[in-house]
Amino acid sequence: MTSVRNSRFKVPGHLIGPIAIFVVAMAYGSIGSPYFLDPTSLIFNTGRYVEIGLIALALTLVIINGDIDLSVASNLAASAAVMAKLYSHGIPIYICCLAAVVTGLLLGLLNGLIVIKFGLPSLVVTLATLALYRGLAQVMLGDQVVADYPESFIGMDQKMLVSFGPGLPIPLAVFAIASVIFYFVLHRSNFGLLNVMSGSNASASKFSGIKVDTVRLTAFATSGLITGICAVMMTSRLGVTISNVGLGVELLAITVVVLGGTDIFGGRGSISGTVVALFAIMAVRESLVMQDVNGQVQDAAIGLLLILTVLVPRIRAGYIEQRNRRKRFNESQSKAGTH
Repeated sequence: MTSVRNSRFKVPGHLIGPIAIFVVAMAYGSIGSPYFLDPTSLIFNTGRYVEIGLIALALTLVIINGDIDLSVASNLAASAAVMAKLYSHGIPIYICCLAAVVTGLLLGLLNGLIVIKFGLPSLVVTLATLALYRGLAQVMLGDQVVADYPESFIGMDQKMLVSFGPGLPIPLAVFAIASVIFYFVLHRSNFGLLNVMSGSNASASKFSGIKVDTVRLTAFATSGLITGICAVMMTSRLGVTISNVGLGVELLAITVVVLGGTDIFGGRGSISGTVVALFAIMAVRESLVMQDVNGQVQDAAIGLLLILTVLVPRIRAGYIEQRNRRKRFNESQSKAGTH
């Protein structure tokens, strides 16, 4: 009987919140329309969130290290602007895509180098580069809209990797593959363990011989690389490039990471939590759209979720610590009484 009880599957604690939000949001959305739960519709709706999900996967590594990257949306805009500028000068589209990816990587590396070499808080540095990178995009494009991309490049989110059944769009397949890769990197490799140790206690990790600076720089570079890839994907999905592309992506991506159970102070997190949280956020936004809730209220709802996901675990941890302290005190009192 004991072995049966121990073998029961238990949902990890960090997934309970995102799963509950997902279920409630799906139920709420289905009230607004009977077609909300249509599999084909659900799969195609994910196309608008794949870039957010990919950036969130990379940010999971950054945040586990105890850092933050607020510049991802601006990095995306700058990378897309480089791509658009090159294409408008007659450069082949595949070279422009490569340039966007390289630009994202370099800007991510720049963030990491400034944080590490000058010992500055990543919050301050990436807040500054948030403005810097967005400014670079505006300088490169101004009010220009680049929209004459090749037909073969536009509409990646509508192209199917698997056509039978509800289908599998290419972006969703990319996200699935990336999720598996990040899962093995974080949870099944030495590099993932180094990230966790670096975020848990950087000083102790350095004394243990871990190259903490290299680990942190790699995480920032990965964030930049993925952001550059997302710049290409978003340009293909939208079919145009403007300087304010990607506004608000950083808020959604960070919300996804934190909602998925990654500790904002570093040292703890999971890819599975990030993936489930992405679909929870998607369900919330799409259900609010289905109920004709305006964009400001949607943003407020996401902001409230972010506050609650940070606040509730802290309150719970404080309550558990207080309860354990009281239990230890009572045990010590009872032992003293017996003597």
